[in-house]
Amino acid sequence: MAFEVSYSDLLTNGGRVTQVLSALVRQKLYDSTDLRSVMTLIPWNAVGSDKLDVTLDAKPGVFSPATSELVGGLANSDYDTSKFTLNVSRYARQYQVTDLFGITGGPIDLDRVVNKLVEGAGMTMTELLCNLFNSLSNSVGSTGVDLDVDTIYDALFQLNTENASGPYTAVLQAQQMNDFRQSLRSETGALQFREATAETLQSRGPGYQGDFLGIRFYQSDSVDTINGGEDYSGAMFVDGCFAYTMAPVRALQAYIPEGNIIVDANEVLVELDRDAGNGMSTCIANMYPSVVEAEDARGVEIVSDV
Repeated sequence: MAFEVSYSDLLTNGGRVTQVLSALVRQKLYDSTDLRSVMTLIPWNAVGSDKLDVTLDAKPGVFSPATSELVGGLANSDYDTSKFTLNVSRYARQYQVTDLFGITGGPIDLDRVVNKLVEGAGMTMTELLCNLFNSLSNSVGSTGVDLDVDTIYDALFQLNTENASGPYTAVLQAQQMNDFRQSLRSETGALQFREATAETLQSRGPGYQGDFLGIRFYQSDSVDTINGGEDYSGAMFVDGCFAYTMAPVRALQAYIPEGNIIVDANEVLVELDRDAGNGMSTCIANMYPSVVEAEDARGVEIVSDV
């Protein structure tokens, strides 16, 4: 026999290739937690400034008894207001692709690249929030000690002392969450940790772990390390502790050629920067957020071992 059409011959002579790329794309593991829902949104309405001041109103006070029926005997009370400032600034990310990337095609195309830029907005807001936990004045937990149920109670007690009532939110690093669950195994009684369900994940988003004592637990790998990397800096807080704003990038449309805009998602604008001489295109995403600690007494840092 001769002239058989074999795979090995075709592989040698160009009729077959060593391997092909599947059209199926699987997503790599990553933490997609978006914590904007646990912060207070302050709409951006500044004119002529990159700063937006928000007033915190004075606390009401107890009335004083009058001196008599005919004489008040009153003194002016201090109307003590304060404020916090949101200062927007540019955050950006870019990917550069070659013309050959587009010509050769494949499952990873320009649309997927652009989608990754848009999805990064929520992760950026989570990162900005977690960076603030170590700035909280009140703190519970100890360096070098695993997180346990007692520390969670300590955080609740601290917030109660400050008159900071719920709903409560706890944001922890994965190891902190593991240590907390481990500590729960030795607890007895009616109290239990209610794990996240498909329904609660849909309403509260990725990263939500469950509920304990009315506390909404979230997990995020954006939680920072402190003390030279020896500890994690998580937090428990109530609504109003942290605030954020995002300046709408739609205002940039007047400055960018319309043909360069790939995505205008109000919060994020993706534009194309063409380098024809080198046969490359750069996808650049811009956003202008600000995340601040609005009222310190509404939160407490949770410190525990890595």
